[in-house]
Amino acid sequence: MRSASFVALTAAALTSLALLVTPTLAAQAVPSLDASAVATAETATPTNVRFATFNVRTSRADIGTSRQWLRRALSVAQEIDNANPGIVSIQELGPGRADGERISVGSGLRQTTSLLQALDSVGADRYKLTRTTAYVKPGAYHGTQGPRILFDSTKYRLLSDCVETTGKSKWNPSCAMVMPTVKGVAPSSAAYAEFEDLATGLNFFVVSAHLDSRHSGTLSTEKSYDALRGAQAKAIYAEVAPLAGTMPILFGGDINSWRTKAGSHAPYNYLTSQGFADATVAPNRVNAQYPTVNHWKGTLKANAKGRQVALDVVMVKGGQSFSSYENVMKVVDPARPSDHNMVVADLVL
Repeated sequence: MRSASFVALTAAALTSLALLVTPTLAAQAVPSLDASAVATAETATPTNVRFATFNVRTSRADIGTSRQWLRRALSVAQEIDNANPGIVSIQELGPGRADGERISVGSGLRQTTSLLQALDSVGADRYKLTRTTAYVKPGAYHGTQGPRILFDSTKYRLLSDCVETTGKSKWNPSCAMVMPTVKGVAPSSAAYAEFEDLATGLNFFVVSAHLDSRHSGTLSTEKSYDALRGAQAKAIYAEVAPLAGTMPILFGGDINSWRTKAGSHAPYNYLTSQGFADATVAPNRVNAQYPTVNHWKGTLKANAKGRQVALDVVMVKGGQSFSSYENVMKVVDPARPSDHNMVVADLVL
């Protein structure tokens, strides 16, 4: 097999930390992990992975409110620790300032680093990020750099060379890619990396993605947005597939699409056409009847009959089986850690 330190939070900072076209479900055929199109992992020993995706909401939103990042970071960290995933594809965890100010980070605290400090504060310092700094040069015309990959370092070894700096500048394009965009929309990044399971020696890739978030009540416009999301999913797979070869690929992300929306389910349809299976096929499902996005609502309602609103997905190519799926949430919760729920699944590679 192939083969930061963080400044302690002050008491004041710890206090601040206290936070393609288908109209119906029936029309969608969700591939099984037993399908012959799914590659078999190159190991005789089953590798169990608890894999999650979590859109934690950018620090640049909700400034000056009880929902701003530094008031939620501890809650996000606790949610992760409680669920105990081995790998988490995270969205909206940017390299900018944790306080959300749109100025140079300088010696300030990054949102990425603040999550690690919050995890340490709740006794979960086993978690590490593949990258904490920017993917592009400061000042570049670029959208979100929020997709990140968090992993339990007691279970997995990072094999990719995820470089944090370019010379003395705190940016590097390593372990990330720029996704396609259209005129007038800033390009954004997806993250990926290769890991080794320390118990079984199996190598696999992980992707974190946040696809184009625009939606429209005009069907033709919505379809154009769907087409871009589909192109972004295709570009991610084209980047990672040659690197992975026959190794399993775990895909987690906010794809801003769901099976029963108007328009199409382009990114999901593309991924399933390439052999990815969705964790919702698991025999044991918890809260699958609820949306994965909560919009900060204190009380969540189940999806209407025949609807499915799961923007946040956990998928795998090259796995053997899913055993469980959970949309992590409480029906009544006045202090949700994010406007999206974490989604976690247990699978065998």
